[in-house]
Amino acid sequence: MSLPPTDLLQRFGLSAPELVAETARAKVWRVRRGSDAWAALKYYPAGHMGNEASGLAYLERCEDAGAVRVFERSADAVLMEWLEGPSLGDLARAKGAEAADHGVTDVAARLCATRISGAGLLPVSTVMSPLRDAGFTSPEAQDAQGVARACLDQLQCGVGEDVALHGDLHHDNIIQTAQGLRAFDAKGLVGPQAYELANAFRHPRGCRAHAADPQVIRRRAMMWGRVAGCTAREQLHWAIAKLLLSMLWSGQETLDDRMLLRHMLRVAKSGLQI
Repeated sequence: MSLPPTDLLQRFGLSAPELVAETARAKVWRVRRGSDAWAALKYYPAGHMGNEASGLAYLERCEDAGAVRVFERSADAVLMEWLEGPSLGDLARAKGAEAADHGVTDVAARLCATRISGAGLLPVSTVMSPLRDAGFTSPEAQDAQGVARACLDQLQCGVGEDVALHGDLHHDNIIQTAQGLRAFDAKGLVGPQAYELANAFRHPRGCRAHAADPQVIRRRAMMWGRVAGCTAREQLHWAIAKLLLSMLWSGQETLDDRMLLRHMLRVAKSGLQI
């Protein structure tokens, strides 16, 4: 079994490592912190965190606001609270997604109410800028690109307030623990509040029929727009732009994504303003 470097365990005062996840960039162990408390140790063999550093900077500033606690970190590792329990995505897949949507709303409201510094976080304008000149082929994606360009124009003109954002808040990045809901795996962005729940419209994974239901799209736009302090239509426009960005990143215009875009565009054009 893969073990963390000995000096890393000594540095943070840890013992009993159990490997729980491994990617090309990092490894994660469940470890003992002190005498009995479990924690999560994430180690980056390259010696740096790359673009994950922005997300950790965000989480460090969100203590007691519904996000996972960051205990300590160095250039190549971070020690965080161990989250035990199902994700809201797991609960949605097992019991239905509507209750999970309300859980996402509760966590987002807590995070949005926490006014923290956005210094050093990645701007949403930088993340979204490739959408302006991207070449999409499907009618749905081309239609959505007009919406995305309007969102980019708002960013360029400085419309609205820029705030610190989790940046990837959705059902599978929130865990139901014995102590309550905890968000993790933040991207750490700074931009309009309406971006915060934009990605949640295409989640949870495995529940695409729920996400593509026009009534669900409308309800989410209204509910999540209230959290963001914007109209339902504006919230849905950001969701459309974020879905298009995900399609660009994947390099595919899949039938499922095109169908979801089609329904979102129709709801957005239906006079949705609340």
